[in-house]
Amino acid sequence: MTNELQKSKDLMDNEQYELAINILNNLRNLPSKYENLRLLFLSNCLYNIEDYYLAIDIADKLLQRDNKNEYASQIKYLSYYELKDYDNALTEVISFLSDNEANLYKVTLEELLIDIKNGYINKEETIYRIKELALKNNINININGKN
Repeated sequence: MTNELQKSKDLMDNEQYELAINILNNLRNLPSKYENLRLLFLSNCLYNIEDYYLAIDIADKLLQRDNKNEYASQIKYLSYYELKDYDNALTEVISFLSDNEANLYKVTLEELLIDIKNGYINKEETIYRIKELALKNNINININGKN
């Protein structure tokens, strides 16, 4: 079981995502910790082969099992972004960070603050929540000296 997970990880590292997906799809009855890894690896592979809808679905299953998994949330966010579904992408970031601290999302929050400055994000409620989450995560909201 762990051999198959390691093999799929090695395949992912070598960008052989379809082969890794085949292994991951055939793993069954894993203990919870390993099932979470399987789902994470699978969602990552699906994202990398640009199957964004399925990547979102699998990442969501993982988040239902482990709501603190920032990697899974980022896969959902990036998949929505690639689908140009910006509202759901922002909703994913805001939803995850409402209950969790940012680690990987620190850079994303900085980028979103720049998007706000550049006028790409216009909804006042969304702007307020992003700024609030940036402050909560000790990210300077005064990007480039502007408010």
